[in-house]
Amino acid sequence: MLEAILEYQKKDGQLVKIENEISNSKAKKVVNQMVAVVKDGQQKIVSIEKNANNLIKSFQDLEANFNKQNKLLDSLNKTKFEDLQPEKLEQLEKQTNEITAELLVLEKSIAKLSKEISATLKDFEASKKDVLSAKQRHKQAMQAYNTLLETKKEEMENLKKELAELEKKAEPKLIQKYKKMREDKKYPVFVPLLKNSCGGCLMELSISQHNKLDEKGMLECENCHRIIYK
Repeated sequence: MLEAILEYQKKDGQLVKIENEISNSKAKKVVNQMVAVVKDGQQKIVSIEKNANNLIKSFQDLEANFNKQNKLLDSLNKTKFEDLQPEKLEQLEKQTNEITAELLVLEKSIAKLSKEISATLKDFEASKKDVLSAKQRHKQAMQAYNTLLETKKEEMENLKKELAELEKKAEPKLIQKYKKMREDKKYPVFVPLLKNSCGGCLMELSISQHNKLDEKGMLECENCHRIIYK
């Protein structure tokens, strides 16, 4: 009973080793990194586009106001000053000065906004370039990853066939327990008793647990839930 599940675990351990080799390979790490880079880059591009649209709208509003004030100034400049009373001239001068001051402020705001728009567009192009570069690296890494998978394919398929045969010989409850633990990324599942402790987490067993282990030959560890055997 125990021999079958231990042989199953041994074969599965070989499969685990290959799976870890693949998942920890440089190609797989690059694939994951580039996926993250592309995702972040695309989110940044969306944010930049939104910001650029807001800047352009602000620029258009400033430009419209600037043109409006210019027209007002032109209209005032066409006034025949000789026909105006001193009080009216003073009022006209004040209005002209106010418009001129506002035009200067608008001009500075437009210049500042133009620089922001230019910087945003550069940031957009740089981000787009980074995303394209990451996609290319992702493609190359995927090719390397698929090549690695292909080299391990036959060995993995053979191990899976052996596991399928060994599964028929092992006790169903033990197989069920084993598969549940494997889903939780725990390996090995069945561990030997090491002196007085669990061979998985090294927690020391109580006297009653020892007695139970002696009686049944196997015992679930109260700490890591692996199956301890003698």
